[in-house]
Amino acid sequence: MSEETIKFPEPDKVLTEKPSLKKYIKYLAFFGPGAIIASVTIGQGQLILGPQIGAWAKFNLLWLITLNIASYIITYVGCRFTLLSGMDLMDVFAEKTKGLLNMIFIVIILIFVPLFAAAIITTLGKSVEWIVGRGHYLLWGIIFGLLAVILVIAGRYKLVEYAQAFFVVILGAGAVISVIMLKPDILNILPHFLIPNVPHDYPAWMYTNFPTEVTKPIPLIMLAYLGTLTVTLVTIPGYSGWVKVKRWGIFKDKKEPYKFSNKLFNTFRKNKRIDYLPDAVEEIRKSRILLKPVFIDLGIAFIIVSIVSAAYMIAGAYLLGAVRQPDGTVIYRLPSDINLLKEQAVIFSNIASWLKPLYQISVFFALFGTIYGGFEAVSRMFYETSKNVVKKIGKMPYRKFMAYFIIYIMAFGIPLAISGISIILMLSLTLLFIGVIGVIIYGIGAIYISQTVLPEKYRLGKFAFSIALIAVIMMIVPLFFFIL
Repeated sequence: MSEETIKFPEPDKVLTEKPSLKKYIKYLAFFGPGAIIASVTIGQGQLILGPQIGAWAKFNLLWLITLNIASYIITYVGCRFTLLSGMDLMDVFAEKTKGLLNMIFIVIILIFVPLFAAAIITTLGKSVEWIVGRGHYLLWGIIFGLLAVILVIAGRYKLVEYAQAFFVVILGAGAVISVIMLKPDILNILPHFLIPNVPHDYPAWMYTNFPTEVTKPIPLIMLAYLGTLTVTLVTIPGYSGWVKVKRWGIFKDKKEPYKFSNKLFNTFRKNKRIDYLPDAVEEIRKSRILLKPVFIDLGIAFIIVSIVSAAYMIAGAYLLGAVRQPDGTVIYRLPSDINLLKEQAVIFSNIASWLKPLYQISVFFALFGTIYGGFEAVSRMFYETSKNVVKKIGKMPYRKFMAYFIIYIMAFGIPLAISGISIILMLSLTLLFIGVIGVIIYGIGAIYISQTVLPEKYRLGKFAFSIALIAVIMMIVPLFFFIL
C-alpha cells in the first residue's frame, strides 16, 4: 500500500452541477446519518430539560441552541479526517497518544453511561405507568429496559426503529405547531438566540412550590441542556461509522468500507505517516467535493434540532411555569422528577385535547428508541475506542463484546434507578461529561490530528482551522459559569 497512491472516486454529479434550486433540492437526498442524530437529540433532551428550562428561564437560555453549532463543527472536523484518510480518528488517537486519550474516553463512558441508563429507565417507566394507569414505574422501566437489551443483542429492531423515527417526528412537529398557535412575539424572542444571558437565580415561585428543584445549580442545568443538544461523545464516533455505510468520501464505490479502512490504518501504523494520498491538484479538488454530503447532512440535522429545541423551550415559556388563568388565579406547572412528563402534555393539548394520547405514545417510543439506540451507539463507541488499547477487546467479536458491555450498563443502571436519585441530576452530570467535556477533548484531538497527521495539502486551511478553534472555545466558555 505504501508504494501505491490511492485515487479518489468521482463525486456524484449533483455535487458538481451549477448552483440552482433543483440542485439544492437534490441535496436533501444526502440527509441520512444526521437524521439519527436529530432523532436521538429530540428524543432525549427536549422531552426532559427543554420545556423545564423554558418554564423558569423563559427565553434567556435560547442562545445555548445557537452555541450548539460548535459540536456540529467539531463532528465535521473529525469526520472530515475519516473521509479523507479512510481511518477512524479513535484508532489514530490510540496510535498517536499511546492510548491516553482513548483511556480518558473509556473512563468517562464507564462512569456516566450507567447514570444515563438509570435516568432513561426511570423516565421510560414513568411514561408507561402514566399510559397504563397502574403498576410501579420502576418495574415498567426495568421490564422495557431489559426488552431493549434483548432486542439490541438479537439485532431485531427495524419495526421499533421506524416507529421511533415516526413518533419523534410527531413530537417535533407537535411542539412547532403548538408554538405557532401561541403566536409568539418573534421580535422579542430572536435577540435571545444571539445574546448570552445567564440567570443568577431561580424565580421566587419555584422556592415555594418546587423546593427540591432549586437545589440544582443553574450552571449545571445549563451545561446539561447544552449536552442534550450536542452531537455527544457517544454519537460522534458512531457518525464516523455511519458515513462508511453511506460510502461517502474516500469510501465511495468501496464494497467493504470497514475492511478498506482497517487496511489503510495498518499501513499508517506500519509507516507512521499517511503516504498513500495523491498529490495531484485534480485529486485534491475531488476530495474536497466528496466532503459536501457530510457537510449537508450535518447542516440539515443542526437546523432541525435547533427548530424543535427552540419550539420546546418557547412552548415551556408560554405554557409552563407561573401561568395566569382567565379568572386571575395563578397555577404553577414545572416538569420535575415527580411529574416529568405529565406537565409537558399541555404542549400537545394546547393544539387539541384529543392529542394527549398521541403525545403519550410518542413519548414512549421516543424514550424506548433512545435506550435501544443508546445501547447500540455506546457499545459501538466503546468498542471502537478500546479495541486498539485493550488487547482482549480487540480480539473479541463485536457482538459478544456488546452483550458483555450492556450487561455491565444494566448491572449498575438498574440499582441507580432503584436508588431514587434525581433524574434531572443524573442526566445533568452525564450530559456535562458526555455532551460537553468529552466533546471538547475530542475536538482538541480532532484538530491536532488533522493538522499533524494529514498531508499538508489535505489539512484544514487557515479559515477552516480558525472556525474549528472557535468551535472548541465556544464549547469551553459555558464551563466558566459552572467553575465560577
